[in-house]
Amino acid sequence: MKSNKPSSLYDALMYLQCEFVAERNRVNPGNITWQQFDILTILRTGASTPSQIGQRLSMSRSKISKNLSTLRDLGYIKQTPDTHDRRELETSLTPDGRDMLGIIDQQHKTLEEDARQVWSEDEQKEFTALANRLIAKLRQERVDR
Repeated sequence: MKSNKPSSLYDALMYLQCEFVAERNRVNPGNITWQQFDILTILRTGASTPSQIGQRLSMSRSKISKNLSTLRDLGYIKQTPDTHDRRELETSLTPDGRDMLGIIDQQHKTLEEDARQVWSEDEQKEFTALANRLIAKLRQERVDR
């Protein structure tokens, strides 16, 4: 009988990504797209321009514009002219956008609880450090493209 455990780094990363996608689908109360969720997550740290968001997510200007329009219609973001460049729009979360992310955060807590049950405290610290290194590398490669 074949084990369902990942047999390599490749498999582990692939299956972990699949589980994260399944988890993300499960905790989506507003039925927003993954791209829209990613945009809201970026805005959680502060206002950004559409071009900055597009660069962080490696998304075209037209995709960013379409997603921002939908998020604005849903009441999750607001846009005002940028104080430095009036041609750009400063995009930020509305209270409804923050509330929606808070609901998703509460549901994501189960993922953290599962990790705490599986890993010792030292393993949690090690995983966090390793994951943050990989996240930084992937993010930098995306920005450099």
